Amino acid sequence: MRTARELLRQSYYCYEFSTVAVMHSLIAVEKKPLYQLIKHGADDGILTARQAEYLDYGRQIRKGMAHGQNTHAVMPPAIAVPLVTISFTIVTELCAAPA
Repeated sequence: MRTARELLRQSYYCYEFSTVAVMHSLIAVEKKPLYQLIKHGADDGILTARQAEYLDYGRQIRKGMAHGQNTHAVMPPAIAVPLVTISFTIVTELCAAPA
């Protein structure tokens, strides 16, 4: 998550870092396939519809890049910040949950 935060900070100077920050933050969340986690979170009311939408958007970008469908994606910080923020929130809640 530290890498995601630092990349996001630097993305105000280099937009390409926004996409990498989002990808790193989503990887930190993923314990099961991400689409299942997003659906589960939305169905259980853990995520708002807007949060689920942002996460799914990030998931699609990450999937496209991982499979070579997208070789370059740039997003402005205004889009990346909510994605990384939601990922931070989810990781924080997972770490705080009793084992």
